[in-house]
Amino acid sequence: MLEVCRLAIVESLRRRLTLALFAATILLVGLTGWAFSAINRVSTLVGAGRLGQFSVLLVFLMLLFTGMLALTATFTAAASVAGELESGVAAAILARPLGRPAYLFGKWLGLAAVVGGFALFAGGGEMLVVSRVAAYAPPEPVLALCLITAQALLLMTLSFSLATRLSAVTSAIIATVAFFVEWMLGTVSLMGVALKYPTLATVGEVGKILLPTNALWQGAEYYLEPRALIALAHGLEAFVGDPFIVLAPQPPATLAWAALWTAVVLALGIWSLRRRII
Repeated sequence: MLEVCRLAIVESLRRRLTLALFAATILLVGLTGWAFSAINRVSTLVGAGRLGQFSVLLVFLMLLFTGMLALTATFTAAASVAGELESGVAAAILARPLGRPAYLFGKWLGLAAVVGGFALFAGGGEMLVVSRVAAYAPPEPVLALCLITAQALLLMTLSFSLATRLSAVTSAIIATVAFFVEWMLGTVSLMGVALKYPTLATVGEVGKILLPTNALWQGAEYYLEPRALIALAHGLEAFVGDPFIVLAPQPPATLAWAALWTAVVLALGIWSLRRRII
């Protein structure tokens, strides 16, 4: 299993998609440093206004990063599993004394190491650059990065398990569409809260159960926001339903459900491969 894990890491790092992502990330970090430096020079805001300005910009930047990370994780995982199954490589590997659960779990560990390592490296780089050029740092960057990484791993697991039955492109597209649909449901839920329309708010809660990616993002967003801004936003009608202001962390039960959801979907993927004729 450890050898499968190592091969999965090597294979992922050799893919053109991964190399392109690294190059795009370096470019994004450079552009981020330039943009925040320029804003810092021309901004006339001070105190809470300055905190609010930079926190919203950082949240928006990390939202774009999570979308890019989600796309990469889903397509990389789907290509790794479906590609080997369709090409016959998996059949050759499984001809050896290696069980299908060990094969799939080892591959998942390798991909999780690549996706998780990249999320921490790139996300941490973004925050470090912002703190250097704009003298702004989120209050809990480690917790925020952990939740962003958890979101990427959850989506990777969904695409990974789908690829045991579907083609790489189909699996990746389904996982990606599910990610964006859940994000839209979360936005609709916030609108329901702002408009005091319980039905819309319930839609978002149901979406969190079916695919808890947006719950993880909202948890990360809370840890990216300065506590002074959250204290100011509490009780103000203007901030109710604002997608860039999260007033409370996600409850432990929600985070536990996200972990359980990931484990169950991975187990279903292993079950699916065991029943597949290769």
